[in-house]
Amino acid sequence: MINLLIAGYHGYGNCGDEATLMAMTTNIKEMAPDVNITAISHIPELTKTEYNINSIQRFNAIEVMRAIVKSDIILSGGGTLIQNGTSTRSLLYYLSIIKMAKLFKKKVMLYSNGIGPVNGKLNRKLVKMVVNNVDLITLREEFSKKDLLDMGVKKPQIHITADAAFTLKSISDEKARQFLIKEKIPLDKDIIGVSVRNWSKAKYGDKYIKEIAKACDNMVKQGKTVLFIPMEQPKDIETSKKVMYEMKQDSYILQELYKPDEILGIIGQMKLILGMRLHTLLFSASKKVPMIGLVYDPKIEYYLDVLNMPNGGDIRTGDIDAKRLTAQMEGMFLGLERYEDILIEKIDILLDKARQNEMLLNVELEKIRKMKKIEQEKDKK
Repeated sequence: MINLLIAGYHGYGNCGDEATLMAMTTNIKEMAPDVNITAISHIPELTKTEYNINSIQRFNAIEVMRAIVKSDIILSGGGTLIQNGTSTRSLLYYLSIIKMAKLFKKKVMLYSNGIGPVNGKLNRKLVKMVVNNVDLITLREEFSKKDLLDMGVKKPQIHITADAAFTLKSISDEKARQFLIKEKIPLDKDIIGVSVRNWSKAKYGDKYIKEIAKACDNMVKQGKTVLFIPMEQPKDIETSKKVMYEMKQDSYILQELYKPDEILGIIGQMKLILGMRLHTLLFSASKKVPMIGLVYDPKIEYYLDVLNMPNGGDIRTGDIDAKRLTAQMEGMFLGLERYEDILIEKIDILLDKARQNEMLLNVELEKIRKMKKIEQEKDKK
């Protein structure tokens, strides 16, 4: 039996992070039945129940240390963990897990990671010192590799793959429709799924909220249904309701808490997605639903470029305009098939790249199996 520990931002209700965990655990179980999985989580009981794995509390230092000592390999990821855009404490937390793992001579893999921003000379030096000692790195974006190289991370082999969530399997269309019916969402009109989040660094404050509201109103007037899809609860519910409050027309919001594969299925019922959240856009791509992205982070810009989908504006600079957004959505509805064809072509490539994460992990697992076999043979002698 191989003991594998996953360290990520899990148990906080963020659908993107939970999607990567669901995809990782499902794929590892299918690929390597001899692997015993444990995940660090904010709510370990929930994580244990949801994914049928072991789980420990992320802030219980003794439990975390025991899990590291017991493990054969530690996966840091997926998601953007090596960053201090949210807080330096978060960066130090994930670096300390990697450092501790290497002190105990454990294999460490950065799995489908995004990198940055990492601000401050000391923080960048710490990343260089710690990450240079990991065994393998897979990154979901090209610019993340550049960030690591700029910080002096050059020793481990770095592979550009794609977000692990691309491998997530969806619930059926029928189940997704039943969820929408239960939520009293009308299915007789085209539905535009909208995903927004709070962004305190937005130029001009809540201007983007008002512009999105105006654009949504314009589309409702044209006979479309607008459905807000919160990807992190309760945070996104609050922001979604801010937009709904600014709207003059009726709109809807998902009230229940859904699992990642359920959200993926629900997004598959949309005709168009207007989204800020990365995994809303990735789910949209997986289901071949055309999208317009609203940029607040380089990762959004990167995937819009990779998917060849329109950029609806930049939250960071305040470059959000209701008229332009409306025109973009109108244009997409006129050419939905063309955008769907683009996504059909792109998603196959991205799925293959995402599968490389688990293939590269499997190489490391095979090395561990061989080492364990040698040790067992030594013990027999």
